[in-house]
Amino acid sequence: MSIRTKLLLLSLLTLMLPWAGWQYAQQMETTLRTGQEASVLTTAKVLARVLAGEAQLHYRADTLRQGFDAGKGDLFAPLFISAPLLDGFPDEWPIPTRPVPGIDPPPASSNNRPLIRIGIHGRMLHAYIQVKAADLHYDTRSAGIAADRLVLLTRDEDGQESAWCISALAPGPIIARDCDIGAPWQPRARTAREISGVWRETTDGYAVELRMPMENIGSHLAVYALDAQARTIAATTSLAKVHMGSQALQERLQQYAPPGLRISVVDTQGWLLARAGRIEPTPAIDRPGLRSDDYGFLRSIYRELLPASARPAHSYGLPYGMWGEPVDAALGGEPQAFWFEQFGAEPALVRAAVPIAGQHELLGALVVEQPGEELVLVREMALTRLLNLTLMATLFAVAVTLAFAARLSHRIRRLSVAASTALTAEGQIEANIPETDAGDELGALARSYDTLLRRLKEYTTYLQTLGTKLSHELRTPLTIVSSSLDNLASETQLPPAAQSYLERARAGTHRMHGILSALSEATRVEQSIEHTDAVRFDLSELLRDITQAYQQTLPTLRIELQGADRPCFIHGSPELIAQLLDKLMDNASDFTPTGGLICLALQVRGQDCELSVTNEGPLLPEHLQGRWFESLTSGRDSTADKPHLGLGLYIARLIADFHGGHLLADNLADHSGVRVSLTIPRA
Repeated sequence: MSIRTKLLLLSLLTLMLPWAGWQYAQQMETTLRTGQEASVLTTAKVLARVLAGEAQLHYRADTLRQGFDAGKGDLFAPLFISAPLLDGFPDEWPIPTRPVPGIDPPPASSNNRPLIRIGIHGRMLHAYIQVKAADLHYDTRSAGIAADRLVLLTRDEDGQESAWCISALAPGPIIARDCDIGAPWQPRARTAREISGVWRETTDGYAVELRMPMENIGSHLAVYALDAQARTIAATTSLAKVHMGSQALQERLQQYAPPGLRISVVDTQGWLLARAGRIEPTPAIDRPGLRSDDYGFLRSIYRELLPASARPAHSYGLPYGMWGEPVDAALGGEPQAFWFEQFGAEPALVRAAVPIAGQHELLGALVVEQPGEELVLVREMALTRLLNLTLMATLFAVAVTLAFAARLSHRIRRLSVAASTALTAEGQIEANIPETDAGDELGALARSYDTLLRRLKEYTTYLQTLGTKLSHELRTPLTIVSSSLDNLASETQLPPAAQSYLERARAGTHRMHGILSALSEATRVEQSIEHTDAVRFDLSELLRDITQAYQQTLPTLRIELQGADRPCFIHGSPELIAQLLDKLMDNASDFTPTGGLICLALQVRGQDCELSVTNEGPLLPEHLQGRWFESLTSGRDSTADKPHLGLGLYIARLIADFHGGHLLADNLADHSGVRVSLTIPRA
């Protein structure tokens, strides 16, 4: 893994800052939510104690506390915010926000039971009644006797019953009359002008929407639908209990509902008795450094990425009742408060419910709701700003780290390239280390490299010139020794034992002359190359001639030539090429066993000629790979009669460089020997 990648990964640790900020914001939000829940619960408990002493405001009759059951046909009349328009259509009647037992879905109108909806607005009771009927007969000069009509039968808390007949002259306004109690429900002459409404024909019968004072309705209600012959075509099963929202309780709640607070009271079964106050959407926040319209798009993204800290809003059965958390828990005697997300027209809010405990029994539950949208907005805006700042800081840190890593990698790469190319292919040391003037650790490393390479270059130069110096300094004393031995042999008659010592001394001086000649040969070749003129000649012809000479001088080896049957012209010196081949053949013949094969081959490859010398024998040692053409490098032991100082292949490389060629030594693929090739441009 590169330093740039490591620094990039290290810089990504700055992403812990947004995470830590988000955790802090979550904890702060939890603390604020807990405080607001506790505040709303305290308010609800205080109001519940106040309402517990006013039990008469909750129920019109004590029998409704436990005996009311909408599933059996009992009727509940909620408090309406606005009065429905008397037009005979149910479209203005409120639809519950969740299924309500006995209300939604409404019981299907049949031949034996009408569809009935009732509600209260002000001091008036509103009712919507739908009946299935085959033929309709209207009230024309019969005072409602020979006409289709509805009969409303009520009974108050004292058992007193009253009845009214509802008919119409035609679709439109209704006619309400007092009515005898019991079949055939004979209408009386007196018209009940306090009852008004509209009669509307439907596809399978008729619908009546009416309005009447609440004083006319007792604690029970029954509805009968009669045809023109006074036969009952639809009716409720019996006198149904009528449970109503409390207008007096609503007026009392309005005294305790400050702006921004909504208070509701439900009975022991969850039916809504009264509701006061309104919750308005929180206006846009505009504070120094904190605006609700800032980062709107990013806020929506963060809202989707981060988990919600409030539960989804619960759909109650409004306006008929409230069922679900936390109301159910309060009706069970346990106060609870929950945060709810925004839902429909409702903003995010905190909802607390506490039981209303009377002296001997539970009267119901008090629900207090307070908007929490401002807290949510503040949390979102603060968190958005925090995340934006930390993400910008992270991006800036990543960018700076990448720039620094790129600069650092570039400097290290330059230093690495300079170090790897300090030793040229010719074995020369060129110390050109960059960044030596930098004041950091890389600068110190570059200066150390530069010092090391300079000293190594001085030492290498000394070694390269050591042969010439030794040859110059030792040649004169060696000549004196050689001449002295010759004089000794000519002037003195030595005994046989001394004669052997003399011959050994002459052999030693001869070997020393060979060593000195080998040491100075490289220098002579370099000097001769500088004064050699390049000519155009045929390499194939040169190979054919020189191969014949090798076959004569190396009779114990098999010498073959391949690929020299067509011309291959190059620019250079035939004498130097011949000297190069002498060095390669000398090397190959020393390692080839007796009777072994040495093959000279010439191939034309595009714009180059490839001359190779392949011999059978041992492979190249691994520890000298890539160093065969350096000065003073040898892979064999010196023999007693022939010195080897590792200069032969070095001289061959000098000649190859003069011709613009390249030498390469490698083992054969079948490990049977070694191949040395020279690639040289064609003329």
